[in-house]
Amino acid sequence: MAWRPALALVAVLALGATETAAAQDVRIGTEGAFPPYTFRDRAGSLRGFDIELGNEICRRTGLDCAWVVNDWESILPNLVAGKYDVVMAGMAVTSERARLVAFSMGYEVGGSTASAVLVRSGEPGTNTARVAVQGATIHEDWAREMGHRVVTYPSLVAAVEALFAHRVDEVLGPQAFLEGVARNSGGKVEIADVFGIPSGDTAAAFRKEDVALRRTFDSAIAEMLADGSIDAMAEKWFQAGDGTE
Repeated sequence: MAWRPALALVAVLALGATETAAAQDVRIGTEGAFPPYTFRDRAGSLRGFDIELGNEICRRTGLDCAWVVNDWESILPNLVAGKYDVVMAGMAVTSERARLVAFSMGYEVGGSTASAVLVRSGEPGTNTARVAVQGATIHEDWAREMGHRVVTYPSLVAAVEALFAHRVDEVLGPQAFLEGVARNSGGKVEIADVFGIPSGDTAAAFRKEDVALRRTFDSAIAEMLADGSIDAMAEKWFQAGDGTE
């Protein structure tokens, strides 16, 4: 995984000295089901790369932040509707999403998202396989572009459950998550393929009118890219398999 400060780093740092958020109370929307970015641990607490990053941004900027868990497929519409103020959920910037919301500077450089195909062990692949994906993701977009028989589910967990229940033949999704499923399945499922899917930077999403809040996040992200904090978080979360171990 490649990490580097965005080109706008110097300019954003200069802005950060004067910009403040429009409100001190900030609600951050997340999915809570996309390890290692955002997930619930065995005690039910939110954890993950985006959770730690969001909490540190709030600490550095003096914002009083609260997390709001929301289903993935409605996470951006509910941001626009005002149910929370920011989305941090391992979201890649796409042109379609950028028409709806504004994004912070990237905190994970895009290019190629590590992806995998999960299958039941010992079953041969076919050209007519039913491919389960989480809806409204870059994996759904890619699978449809490739002409696969796509079946969408509201979460990765639901897609994997469908594979175990023989309702689909494959699951396409993030490599780290699916490798964790295979590793903990007792040999019932296995990884059939690993490859990269083109993607944009990972960033936080905001309502387009919330310019001051977005710039406050940009300032903190730029600072953390410069001081190595984001590199350290990435090393921690993305070297831990599926992020739940």
